[in-house]
Amino acid sequence: MPPRSEVIEFIERAKAAGISDESIAGILTARGWPEKEVYQALADHYEKVTGSAIPSRRGAGTPAKDAFFYLLIFSSLATWTIAFGSLAFTLIDRWLADTLFSSGYAAAYDVSSASWSLASIIVAFPVYLLLSRAVVRDVRAHPEKLNSPVRKWLTYLALVIAACVFIGDLITALTYFLQGEITTRFLAKALVVLILSGGVFFYYVGGLKDADSTAARGKFTRDAWMAMASAVCVVVILAFGFGFTGAPRTRRMQRADSRRVQDLFALSEQISLWWGGNGHKLPEHLDELRNVALADPVTRAGYVYRPGEGSQYQLCATFSTASNRSGPQATNVWEHPEGFHCFSLDAAQSPPSPPYNYSWLGE
Repeated sequence: MPPRSEVIEFIERAKAAGISDESIAGILTARGWPEKEVYQALADHYEKVTGSAIPSRRGAGTPAKDAFFYLLIFSSLATWTIAFGSLAFTLIDRWLADTLFSSGYAAAYDVSSASWSLASIIVAFPVYLLLSRAVVRDVRAHPEKLNSPVRKWLTYLALVIAACVFIGDLITALTYFLQGEITTRFLAKALVVLILSGGVFFYYVGGLKDADSTAARGKFTRDAWMAMASAVCVVVILAFGFGFTGAPRTRRMQRADSRRVQDLFALSEQISLWWGGNGHKLPEHLDELRNVALADPVTRAGYVYRPGEGSQYQLCATFSTASNRSGPQATNVWEHPEGFHCFSLDAAQSPPSPPYNYSWLGE
């Protein structure tokens, strides 16, 4: 709404009497006029005096746009830092193994969790860096955004969420320590939490402080240092993470081998049922069996079946990797080398099921 004519008339008379703009604005706002409307009237006055329109600043953005970028930054920050901490905890559990707090079934979960963490870091960390770089460049062009209410509110909200996550991680680590976990593992996990939480709070709490131009230049130097330090930490954790999970091609081969063993186990169960229901005779061909996989899941080559004397027989397949021999259910029955291998089985005895944490699930 344009200012009322009496306001403009008052401003013109006050300026003619030599009253300053600050005094005029103070008098009018004290009488109930909105500050925005007062300064709009002052702007109209100076446009009239100078005969030139006041230029509008462009490119500063809007609160909605700023909120969009900051929400993306903090969500990606939460994603990669949580994944970083989870992967670090998994590696610590692996390097500083404690038999009282580990089992063969945990290995399967650890590899799955580590894979998720690696994927989260690989996606979220570059997104976080790119968005942060864009925001830093925007703040350089528009320093007034350092004091933006949207920026401050969302930053404090992110700090609250980060504090809750890191406190929860520390409580979890302390709980295991109080239950008897070895001190070295607890200290290593506590150090990870301290580094992550300390880095986040150092960077963002420092950024919330109002800064003059000199401090602002230091802030941007700090931005570069924090980006480089974060990148180094991420590269290191990714290297160790891939060393733990293995390359994707290796994981695929191990998963295929696990599927082959599971298929052969299902075939052995059906052969045992056939033996018991057909007068203690072995099937002549695998085609006589129903509801079982008869071919390799990758090459589509048929599994090899060799009936022997009495209840003895062999099931054969070609494996891409050698099997893993660890785990609570480790057994010689389903261990195999790389390449073509035959398992010698007995239809009169049901073979043990393959270990749940088979090779592709980790050692």
